[in-house]
Amino acid sequence: MKRFIGILAAIILALLLSSPALAASLGISPSHVELEMPGDGSDVASFQVHYFSGDVQISLVDIPLKVEPETIHVDALSEAVDIEVTIYGDETLGSQIYDGYVRFLGMSGGTVAVAVKIKAKVTNIVEGQPLPEEVSPEEVSQPTSAPPGPPAPPPTSQPEAVGFPVIPVAGIAAGAAILISLIVVLARKNRF
Repeated sequence: MKRFIGILAAIILALLLSSPALAASLGISPSHVELEMPGDGSDVASFQVHYFSGDVQISLVDIPLKVEPETIHVDALSEAVDIEVTIYGDETLGSQIYDGYVRFLGMSGGTVAVAVKIKAKVTNIVEGQPLPEEVSPEEVSQPTSAPPGPPAPPPTSQPEAVGFPVIPVAGIAAGAAILISLIVVLARKNRF
């Protein structure tokens, strides 16, 4: 029986320790960028990567333009690494102002370990087309003469940084609970 318990404990420990090593953190600075580019050109944004070693996938959220590089390998555990991201304009979209995010996904073991979104205001300028007018905050706050309707639901917020690996921690906690339960049951069995 003791041999069976030892083998079972070894299997449980092996399963708990076999989860891939995940990145503890990913830091990106600055926290906000503003870019303007011609529809047939590009603009470069400079970022610093902190506290991460591995592949970082780069993409745009709510901005329908192309970004390069899409994947970059960084080793920024001891000191920050400078990277440059190029965003290309698109004449077919016309002159537009996009409010979105540059998303950085820290990859570890082929899975996303951590994600960071950096706010971005990107202006795609096409020659001969005017930019759409931005609404100033004063214009938005002025009441209109329209009758009041039902209140609008509050906007949902998106997290800008997701850095806590929930599933591996839950797996480790479940494994620890099983192991503790097994020890308690075996200790009680040996007393009687």
